[in-house]
Amino acid sequence: MAKKAAPKYSKGKLKLFIFFLIVASVFWVLTKFSREFTASVAAKISYTNLPETAALASNNLHEITFDLTANGFEILFYKLKKPALEINVTSYYDEDDDKFIISRNELVRKLSSNFNKYMDIKNLSVDGLTVNLDPIILKRIGVNPKIDISFKDGFKPIDSIQMKPDSITISGPKGVLEEIHSIDTKRLTLNNVEKSISETLELISPSDDIVKIKPSKIKVEWPVAEFSQGEFTLPVEVINLPPSLELKLVPERITVSFDIAIDEFQGATKENFRVVCDYSKRNESDNFMLPVLVKKPKGAVNIVFEPKKIDFFIFK
Repeated sequence: MAKKAAPKYSKGKLKLFIFFLIVASVFWVLTKFSREFTASVAAKISYTNLPETAALASNNLHEITFDLTANGFEILFYKLKKPALEINVTSYYDEDDDKFIISRNELVRKLSSNFNKYMDIKNLSVDGLTVNLDPIILKRIGVNPKIDISFKDGFKPIDSIQMKPDSITISGPKGVLEEIHSIDTKRLTLNNVEKSISETLELISPSDDIVKIKPSKIKVEWPVAEFSQGEFTLPVEVINLPPSLELKLVPERITVSFDIAIDEFQGATKENFRVVCDYSKRNESDNFMLPVLVKKPKGAVNIVFEPKKIDFFIFK
């Protein structure tokens, strides 16, 4: 039984040793960190209260470093949580100048507001802080509609897509706006469309520095109709033919096929088409001319000729 008491005695000594080690470590840390140190600290610069007629240029500083003399605990705190240097831009702004300079002494004074009076600030990373500004300007730019649309079989757009308005006004720093020439809409995706499209789309700012987009939305309109196919065989008319010449065309008639909205189909008659060949634009080496449609009914699209060229023989 006496032999089993020794381990309990040893465990007790180990616990006592650990306790005194922890106490000693705490006293060492307190003693060590209570002393004064000088260390490099970084402060984050924030620019506030900007005037309506100017914006920050892209080349401004956003951090400044300096040597701070304080006790170890304070140094550790400001290493983990950066102090702030707030610049009230309006209080320095002059409309006739695109920059202003804050002196070294004033920077030290502003930084000192973060610390108690016993802390010492030295060796700033800059002799003075230069704040550069860009004037706010207006610019008119075009709109790029981002759309993915598929139509139901037999349905097609009647005309080109219309945007209202097709250009907008943006305001922002001059240096930023010089690189911006258009603005995109949010993407519109529609499938199996069978009726006219009328949608309002929001605009996507091309830069975080844009102050205002006016208007912020546009309306997209695209008339859509159901289409049918038509086909006619038409005579070919020759224009600009000298009076002394007589031509034989091969062939003399041409087939014209087309698509047309069902609502317009009744107006698609032969009399509404006119196909001509311009003799002055003939291919002289191979003796052929290209047919051109100079008259068509309203709404006729996807017009195709067959054949694509007309051969000719000259009778003198």
